[in-house]
Amino acid sequence: FLLGRLQLRHVLVVFFDKREARLRMLKIMNDVEHNLTSYLSVVAVINSVVGLAAGLITYFVGLPNPVAWGVLGFILNFIPYIGALMMELILLALGLVTFPSLTHALIAPALYLAFSTLEGHFITPGIMGRRLTLNPLIVFLSLVFWTWLWGPVGAFLAVPILIVLLVITSHVFPKSALSLPD
Repeated sequence: FLLGRLQLRHVLVVFFDKREARLRMLKIMNDVEHNLTSYLSVVAVINSVVGLAAGLITYFVGLPNPVAWGVLGFILNFIPYIGALMMELILLALGLVTFPSLTHALIAPALYLAFSTLEGHFITPGIMGRRLTLNPLIVFLSLVFWTWLWGPVGAFLAVPILIVLLVITSHVFPKSALSLPD
């Protein structure tokens, strides 16, 4: 969306005949662009911290190439739930190959599990809730639905799709238009 927004904006605006409809479409497009950019920026910063934590964990545990594992942690954390699980499994396999004892091999995945649980259940929802004012239940249901429908790609796209739908809904059904009967 963000990469092809200018062409999409032109197509969607020309699609409508009336000036008011075109202006509404431009407002929707601007709000979607602003909200998606804000969301992706916040997620990128959070994932950078996760990548840094993964690199530090692998460094202090003694696994080889901590920078590579930090980059992989950063990339995989863009996929909700599944990315963290994949990273933990990779760290477990790497630990089993690298270290002679099972206890030593479990240290890195256990530390990453603790950090990713803290990040995924407290830090990210807290930041996203304050920054984007998204209802956590709606986010969870969106993740479940799109993951069920499209797998990991759906999990990756669930929150951006939700943001787009909420912006469109807020413009089509503004709160001031809603009123209780007397």
